Amino acid sequence: MDAFVELFSFQGRANRAWFFWHSVLDDLVVITAMIALVILGIAGGPFLALPLLGVVGAAGWAATAIAVKRLHDLGRPGWHVLGCMVPVYNIYLGCLLLFKKGEVGPNEYGPDPLEAPIHGGSLYP
Repeated sequence: MDAFVELFSFQGRANRAWFFWHSVLDDLVVITAMIALVILGIAGGPFLALPLLGVVGAAGWAATAIAVKRLHDLGRPGWHVLGCMVPVYNIYLGCLLLFKKGEVGPNEYGPDPLEAPIHGGSLYP
């Protein structure tokens, strides 16, 4: 349960691999939920559509949280995630999050995720 809560937290740092796989999983969840939303929302009315909108909202929250943690790993404040809304700069920021190595050693946002011990099989430090 602790890893589930950590999924939605904006505290700490995340390495490139965790960011990549988390982003892929979030995209799959959102795409599946949106397809189901279109199919079931039209046929089943709002009672089936509302839970799917909740799933999409939760996936968006988790995606924002992992991007903030990745920014923390680069030594940047989390509010830089708002740069994702700026055209062209969002491409630069996405490449930075995917490809740039994080700061070595601890920084003001927490310990280095590559040096921290792995707890309970989770990738979280």
